[in-house]
Amino acid sequence: MKAVSTENGRSLRDTGLKAVGEVPWGTHFSIFYETKKDLLEIVVPFFKAGLQANEFCLWVVASSELLTINQAKAVLREAVPDFERLLKNGNIEIVPYEKWFLTGRAIDIPKAIARLRQKVNEAVNSGFSGARLTGSPTWMRNNLRAQSFREYEHKLDGQLTREQMIAACTFPLRLSGAEDILDAARTHQFAVTVRKGAWKRVEIADIESAKREARTHPKLEQLTFRQHEILQLVAKGQNTKQIADLLGISVKTVEAHRLQLMRRLKIDNIPGLVRFAIRTGLVSPEE
Repeated sequence: MKAVSTENGRSLRDTGLKAVGEVPWGTHFSIFYETKKDLLEIVVPFFKAGLQANEFCLWVVASSELLTINQAKAVLREAVPDFERLLKNGNIEIVPYEKWFLTGRAIDIPKAIARLRQKVNEAVNSGFSGARLTGSPTWMRNNLRAQSFREYEHKLDGQLTREQMIAACTFPLRLSGAEDILDAARTHQFAVTVRKGAWKRVEIADIESAKREARTHPKLEQLTFRQHEILQLVAKGQNTKQIADLLGISVKTVEAHRLQLMRRLKIDNIPGLVRFAIRTGLVSPEE
């Protein structure tokens, strides 16, 4: 039997991520990624390691990750042996952010954290060794004031330190500024970035490094987070109906945001938006 690694008397869990390694229960860290391929290279090995270690796995999928629930299941189905049985048996759950965090139309932080605590307790009582979670809080950052979002992350971090659980919060770099990276470094136990397979630890005090990681173009800084999302999706070839479905908003809302986006950037056609998105690094020509 393989010996269990420990740190100060606490068992260490293999994250499945070579750049992160083993961490104790209660670890809450953030990962900033550049492309969907980078995201999948984070999430797939993270959950594969958890399933192999008899941990309950929870993936809260957000529209900002440009993945649907079915797509998330498909990538895990391809990577994890016997995935359908594990999904059916409740070893892993994949849910949308709206279902997890909304009560009616309002974000309910206390209820979401209480739901998480209940999930962990149920998992341990059912025979799992613990639990692991990943999701992109970017969706919440778009729906909460900055201070409220930081308070949520602090509450989550405080809750995790008392649970048999590890959590990896994922943030798309193209929708993140330097301050977002620094906030994540402050509200998580540590933060890393991954870009085309290259991993790097973010130091809280290194503001200039964070700015370089964010690669924020001056014109992009004029846009709201939602406008960033819509510009990125337009540049990826998504039509208005597809964008509305992916972001969970109406077609009219997408059209209104796109009009405001064009006015702000002084671009009057879709090809111009696509060229701008590629030029500023919001999307790559290959995507």
